[in-house]
Amino acid sequence: MHESHCYLCGKPVEVHEDSGDHVIPKTLIERTQPRVKGFDYAGKLPSHRACNNEFGPETYATKALDLIAALYDDDCVFEYPHPANGSFQMMALKSTCLPKFTQRDLSYFKIIDATSKSKVEIHDLDLLADRQPVNPKHLALNTALAVLTKSAAALLVSRKLSSIPLAWDVLAVPHVGDAHAVDFDDLFGPTVPFDIGVKVWLGQLETDDYLIVYRAKRIIVYFLFRFSASPAAFNQMLSQFTGGSRLRFQGKSLMELVNYAWKEA
Repeated sequence: MHESHCYLCGKPVEVHEDSGDHVIPKTLIERTQPRVKGFDYAGKLPSHRACNNEFGPETYATKALDLIAALYDDDCVFEYPHPANGSFQMMALKSTCLPKFTQRDLSYFKIIDATSKSKVEIHDLDLLADRQPVNPKHLALNTALAVLTKSAAALLVSRKLSSIPLAWDVLAVPHVGDAHAVDFDDLFGPTVPFDIGVKVWLGQLETDDYLIVYRAKRIIVYFLFRFSASPAAFNQMLSQFTGGSRLRFQGKSLMELVNYAWKEA
């Protein structure tokens, strides 16, 4: 059924409207093309061009993952109260930790380029005038999480579901660290990676919900996609992950992931 429906909005898609969205975002695939032995190929799903174009965060998915890695690296980041106003918390990032960041990337993530500024200029309160306070960790995580959730949902639609769900209920538990050291093949069975550092494990639970583990660079996200009326799997996952963020997305379509304000579960 979903072959003629846009997996992002759930509505029918005509051939002339179909843009064919990649299940695994192209921005996460860095290996040499075309096909390389030993890697999985997830293909594409039907999607409206308008829906695809509206999903702007995908452009910044890789940059968000790079920023997350830097923000959780003590050698890359330094936090301190503003010398002139202690109510402002400042965060300094080494530019060498984000070598691929352009001015456009810095602007998207609300980062001020201070490489050519003196300490006096950096600590001038006028520099912060008319700027809304921003938590770079939250912004980077939300950007990456929207794209990874969309991709995990696309894998479900392409490989497990017979139709586009009428609603989505997703519990996400992100973890930042040495993701490459973690492997779930023993739990889910042998799984082929999509790229170096990009691997996804998918399994169906007895409740008809789905557990997905998405590994991309230094981040691992544990997803629970809820489709059953039973809260058993949801409650069990909450009890398993008692530390850190446990975030929830609820929406009628995946399009609602754009600029979605994730809620603590």
